[in-house]
Amino acid sequence: MSWFDAFAAGASNVFSWPGILIPVAGTLLAMITSFLPGIGNTSMVVLVMVFTMGWSPESVLLMFGALTGGATFMGSITAILFNIPGNVSSTPTLLDGYPMAQQGRPRMAIACAATASAVGSLFGVLVLLAALPIVRPLLLEFGPLERLLIGIWGLVTIISVPTSSKLKAAVMTALGLLAASFGQDPASGLPRWNFGVTDMSQGFNVVAMMLGMFTFSELIEWMRTFRLNKSTADDSKGGDSIREGVMAVFRNLGLTIRSSSIGTLVGMIPGVGGTVAGFVAYGHAVQSTPDNSEFGKGDIRGVIAPEAAVDAKDGGSLLPAVAFGLPGSEAGVALIAVFTMHGIVPGMAMLTTQLPLTFTLILALLFSNLLTSVVGVALILWLAKLRKLPIERIALPCLVISLVTVVQINGLLFDLYTAVGFGVAGYYWRTHGWPRAPFVIAFVLGSLIETNLSLSLQLIDIGRLQPLQRPGCIALVLLIAGSLWWMARHRGAVKERAPQQDADVSIGLVSTIVIGVLLAFALADRATYSAYATSVAAVCLAFAAAATARAVLARQPRSQAFSPGMLAAGLAPPPEHRLPLLLIVGLPVLVWLTGLVEGVGLAVFAWTLARAGRSGVRAWLVAAVSGAVYMLATWWFVNEVANLMLPRGALWQLFASD
Repeated sequence: MSWFDAFAAGASNVFSWPGILIPVAGTLLAMITSFLPGIGNTSMVVLVMVFTMGWSPESVLLMFGALTGGATFMGSITAILFNIPGNVSSTPTLLDGYPMAQQGRPRMAIACAATASAVGSLFGVLVLLAALPIVRPLLLEFGPLERLLIGIWGLVTIISVPTSSKLKAAVMTALGLLAASFGQDPASGLPRWNFGVTDMSQGFNVVAMMLGMFTFSELIEWMRTFRLNKSTADDSKGGDSIREGVMAVFRNLGLTIRSSSIGTLVGMIPGVGGTVAGFVAYGHAVQSTPDNSEFGKGDIRGVIAPEAAVDAKDGGSLLPAVAFGLPGSEAGVALIAVFTMHGIVPGMAMLTTQLPLTFTLILALLFSNLLTSVVGVALILWLAKLRKLPIERIALPCLVISLVTVVQINGLLFDLYTAVGFGVAGYYWRTHGWPRAPFVIAFVLGSLIETNLSLSLQLIDIGRLQPLQRPGCIALVLLIAGSLWWMARHRGAVKERAPQQDADVSIGLVSTIVIGVLLAFALADRATYSAYATSVAAVCLAFAAAATARAVLARQPRSQAFSPGMLAAGLAPPPEHRLPLLLIVGLPVLVWLTGLVEGVGLAVFAWTLARAGRSGVRAWLVAAVSGAVYMLATWWFVNEVANLMLPRGALWQLFASD
């Protein structure tokens, strides 16, 4: 079958009646699940897999192509409106999208995101179609050394984003690499910093980390003990125009195309993913813009770059998936699982005899991406009004949905503890101006960098790898050098704010102590901890100590000695955040003691009673009913939908043993 005939057959599968209803339904389903904070598309994809067991291969690819494409843009809407990414790859968009909404420009930000997503998606699919005939030699050019350099480039670019001082960004980057080293050494398989906890053998789950860092930390802001204002946006500013948002993409067409190219390229590299594509494109936008002082404060170019890159990566990520069965992004993992379940074998068959199936998948993805953008633009006026909702009313449901979802992913309660831990850390970092983006991107890239560093050194040692003979390697080294040169030229671009209430000293000191303890563990057991892990901990300690010393010198008055009481005061949250922070910190304790279902019910009961502000019979009755409703809903999801076998709480086990 010729390529034209295969393309026509794929198009017929997508646009025939009633076949087109499948990608439409998949797109709308993905849009809903990606828009709701804490649910995410990954859980929905897993559930949909069960219902497609008897479907034909064409119908399956129509559905999952649509689920992949429909999830990307709508997750950005939540990031723009509420500062919570609807999915992991939407994280870079919130850096400038949410400030735009705060400034009274939510419609402009959403329209810009929708248009950039459509352009990026179209670009990625066109590159995919052009690259299919030459896919094998293209992908084989990217070996361990190229993947390593891509990771290093991502770290360098994200440190240069001017949202805080370079020293704080360096501390957070090193912390992200250190956190990614927990679990086990990828080369030797030896345990590292798992402290005897079996569930930590694979380290911290990336979805749990992201959920805690952005969702849980933001929910603390939502769940204040007083009623929020209906809108915190500055409506006095004009310019909130849908047309301006659309036209901004074409006024910055060069940035849009470059970001789409970055997204497509990164998507082609197995195992890298859309989050990396978005952050690398964002860093490129910062470095390629002469006046970048507004990035992180509501610059529309900070929305264009990641949105174009993240949607373009969907097209690029299909290359390794259909050619080699390798996931090129987070969504690619689920797609490979779908291939396996339905007997679809990636490789030469997908590029020859089963080429119509490949085009069905590609065109379903493109259709879904474009449909999502069209629906998003059509709903902008309605979506923008969501910022005026009293969001404290949906904070508790979002919290419960989030924690149940994170447990459902791997069936481990430890992932809930991970999410809460990173949520509390993310709250303090966000509140006191320590940038979270460098931490997140370093965490995502950490295992990629370490694994490929080990492989590259081994190949160089045995003479199987010659870096100077690899064009891709040379090109990436030049990109890294250019990024470092740019950082040196713009090292004074951002003025750091003065520490408030000794918070910077407190955070820096706590970080230094914790990192110092981890480094001591590594030095005491050098046979288990690799030179990479030890070096990362040492560098992280040096950066944290330097940041702490800098914060101490910046204190006013300097003559006042720093005491343990001042350390606690620096970490004390404002009164309106103490109750929600206590609830989130107490959740793991309740779950550990009583189990997930009972812990959810008790947490809801305690929160509802505390919010009532009184102790009458009616308040106790409302709290009890609310706790029972949430407990029954959690039980139904865990047992009937997710079919999880979770351990009973410590108290139940204690009584059972007696």
